[in-house]
Amino acid sequence: MGILARLIPKALKRRILNALSDGEDMFSRIFNTSADWIVITRLSDSTIARANSGFEAISGYRQEEVLGRRMLDFNVWAHPEQRTALVADMMREGSVRNRMVTLRRRDGALRDCVVNCTLIALDGPEHSHAVWIARDVTEHNIVHEQFKAAFQLTPDFMSISRVTDGRYVEVNAAFERITGIARADALGKTSTELRIWAEPDKRPSLIQLLETEGAVYDFPMALNAKGQVREALLNAVAFESRGEHYIIALLRDVTDERKAARALQESESRFARLFDQSPLPMCYSSDENQYQTTQWNLAWFEAFGFDPVEDQGKSGLTLNVWVNPQERVRLLRQTAEGTAFTDVEVQMRRRDGELRWISLSTRLFDELRRTMVLFTYFDITERKHAQEGILELNAQLEARVARRTAELQGANEELSQALSTLQIAQNQLVQSEKLAALGALVAGVAHELNTPIGNGLTVASTLEHRIESFQGLMHSGLRKSDLQTLLTDMQLASEILVRNLGRAAALVASFKQVAVDQTSSQRRKFDLGAVVAEILVTLNPALRKTACSVHTHIEEALVMDSYPGPLGQVLTNLINNAVLHGFAPGDEGKIEVQAWAQDGKQVVIEVRDSGRGITPENLHRVFDPFFTTRLGQGGSGLGLHIVHNLVHSVLGGHIEVHSRPGAGATFSITLPITAPERVEGAASLHLSDG
Repeated sequence: MGILARLIPKALKRRILNALSDGEDMFSRIFNTSADWIVITRLSDSTIARANSGFEAISGYRQEEVLGRRMLDFNVWAHPEQRTALVADMMREGSVRNRMVTLRRRDGALRDCVVNCTLIALDGPEHSHAVWIARDVTEHNIVHEQFKAAFQLTPDFMSISRVTDGRYVEVNAAFERITGIARADALGKTSTELRIWAEPDKRPSLIQLLETEGAVYDFPMALNAKGQVREALLNAVAFESRGEHYIIALLRDVTDERKAARALQESESRFARLFDQSPLPMCYSSDENQYQTTQWNLAWFEAFGFDPVEDQGKSGLTLNVWVNPQERVRLLRQTAEGTAFTDVEVQMRRRDGELRWISLSTRLFDELRRTMVLFTYFDITERKHAQEGILELNAQLEARVARRTAELQGANEELSQALSTLQIAQNQLVQSEKLAALGALVAGVAHELNTPIGNGLTVASTLEHRIESFQGLMHSGLRKSDLQTLLTDMQLASEILVRNLGRAAALVASFKQVAVDQTSSQRRKFDLGAVVAEILVTLNPALRKTACSVHTHIEEALVMDSYPGPLGQVLTNLINNAVLHGFAPGDEGKIEVQAWAQDGKQVVIEVRDSGRGITPENLHRVFDPFFTTRLGQGGSGLGLHIVHNLVHSVLGGHIEVHSRPGAGATFSITLPITAPERVEGAASLHLSDG
């Protein structure tokens, strides 16, 4: 309001009043030449007695339209209460100075005006009229409001202080946010009292610059902000208002900016050191000059033989290091577009003309002022040559391995044929009525076959594992010593296989000579008790030579639909096994055969003896093929395995054994009353069984 008050000329009213006293002509000249609104009204009814051209300019009404009419008739007061207050104050004080009001133009536009008014005597008694002087300050107020908004909204610290004592007369919101000091606490105090300056001794220098220069730009200072010292740049200008000198200051916190700049500078310095000292050849180009120049590190100069002083900054195209220059164009363009490359193999040229194979990788780096493309170079020339040699060696090796593999496959086929022949011979033995007589021979042959076949299988599996390891070496990197070791191992394996296969073939040939015809088994319904009786009749001649007796307890009318032949063989083998293994020669013993129906669908058959029993370590092995405790003493090791195979594969049941040393043994067989359909060859015995 103080600044606005200066816009109203103080001498104007005195001149008008003097003119009224001195003469009408003088008054008219002053009255009509003023740009301000000047109106003289009668107090009793507000009738307009005089109006100047300034009134016309501000209100939009012509003089001839308003003279003799009341001011209220024109609705010029936007807020009539303002006029009421002015009149009341003027009647009480005699005059009113510099009062801000809002007036309405003829076109309805509102204007901000500063009004001065005073009582005068005109053509009548004292204080019969009033002189109204108004100045339009609308545009000035708009600028003032804009300044206030900018002052408050700027994100930088702004303040207005007196030069004489340094006390703040206004601060903005950023001042409060940055310093942590509320506006109410800051006004009327100095920056020294508020401890704004972290280095107070610098403030006199600022004042001196303002006095000599009138303004200061980017004055560096340290600012206390919420307990922290912040770096800032101060811009200030001095101005005068109503005879008082002020400083308007704008302060920008540059702590983070300078910290970031220092960090960037340190980062660039570290990058430069790492780049130059890297043992890996490297270079980079930037978009500052459209990638026309290149910076190389020392390792690159050493690797490619160029002069660091003479050739630094020259591009790879200028130095002619690219065998295919289009490779550089492609890699540079695509990397700049965001596609990084890793281990791209290209040929490059040294200064002396030697061609080298290089593995190239590229990366893109964005900086504040530029974008860089970084290249790394890894010389793979020796590796390339080694790979070519390995490929040639691999081709030779693959041919030799293929030949040796074919030989091994032939040997394996012979071994498989021998095993197949052995299986056929064994199956014939299982079905032969003369199995008991040939038991000793079969056991001896089987024992002899285990050794060469086991050796052959061990060598074959070892060789297979060795080839797999060799294949792994072909992918990871092969040495000549690895190849030589493989060939030596294969030669030794071949000799062992041929020797053992020959031994196995001779054994199989002798085994086939003693094989007999297989006895076929037919399915029918039968009475279990009758079949058991028939079996005992056939066994009596042999049993009479021992001190063992057989007792049967078979449930009557127990009819089965099954295979009596395999069932008879099972019972025969179990009884013979009890006689042979359960009792010492000449010892009396008792063997019981019991059978009963279970659940109407199954039959349980038990063969129990009172012999010496089976030791715990052998109990789980009794059904294994060729397992016997009497090898060469009448035991073949096939009896119980044949029993197990027939019960499971032909008769469709299962068998269990229970025994304790000295308490005999019990074999419990559970069979379906109706046997399942027999599969062709189901009764065959295989070496892998058990």
